[in-house]
Amino acid sequence: MSKILITGHKNPDNDAIMSAVAYAWLKNQIDDKNEYVACALGSIPNETQAVLDKFGLEAPQKLEKIEAQDEKQKLILLDHNELSQTVDGIEHAEIVEILDHHRVADVQTPNPILFMNMPVGSTSTIVATRFQHYEIEPAKAYAAALLSAIMTDTVMLKSPTATKIDERIAKQLGEIVGEDPIEFGKWVFNQRGTADFTNEDIVNRDTKKFEIGDKIVYIGQFETVDKAPFMDRIPDIRALMQSFIKEHKGDAMVLLITDILEEGSQVLAVGELGFIEDALKVSFTDEGIWMPGVLSRKKQVAAPLIESAN
Repeated sequence: MSKILITGHKNPDNDAIMSAVAYAWLKNQIDDKNEYVACALGSIPNETQAVLDKFGLEAPQKLEKIEAQDEKQKLILLDHNELSQTVDGIEHAEIVEILDHHRVADVQTPNPILFMNMPVGSTSTIVATRFQHYEIEPAKAYAAALLSAIMTDTVMLKSPTATKIDERIAKQLGEIVGEDPIEFGKWVFNQRGTADFTNEDIVNRDTKKFEIGDKIVYIGQFETVDKAPFMDRIPDIRALMQSFIKEHKGDAMVLLITDILEEGSQVLAVGELGFIEDALKVSFTDEGIWMPGVLSRKKQVAAPLIESAN
């Protein structure tokens, strides 16, 4: 029996972790010849831990690095397919499957694999479709895990990345959990306890690396139900952003402080900003700029930057 690890991206968000937790359970139901283990490439967010605790689920195994061994470690990637976002030591692994809802990037495999890349708002939505494919209804706890991730990744279905598929799946999962999806989503967001977040948490918690042309850009996002308490902290946050790109050898960093209720983001940026301002059609100040309607890092920030480099 082989042990197959299932993992989301570095600096995992709720979707990266919950999709792995639920998918590992499904794979263990349909395959008795292998053992599937959910993993996390970093700390578990507060809201994720709250859902795990509420529904009695074990936290995924923390995975630091894949070491060289006689046989390559088999690996399933969820919520990413970029080498810069995946586990260290990936060269010692054999990728056997990918489920993702981001752009197709630079991960390569020597053999054909199942690679599901769908334009939906959450990888957990894709995992839910795999349950349907095998005609297996997720247990209540795993339905809650998936629903929580769909709600956070689509900002309670308000994000421009949200689709009718996400809405349909969320409704179905809500029926299993016995919760209205939006009300459940509000509960999940409230578990973040944003007042307890340090400036370091805001900068580091959910930041992804993007190679855009010849530039390395880090894009982070911090979601809250009230951005006001964080506005006075912007000078200190910007200083940490500067330190971040210096430490990680980046050219620029963009950070979205997303206010879920106001449905927009205060966007901060440091480093080489010319190409970023051109792509986003904005001019940044030291306080950042308020961008109404901007809720999606992937579709409304990363995508324009990537397109500008092509």
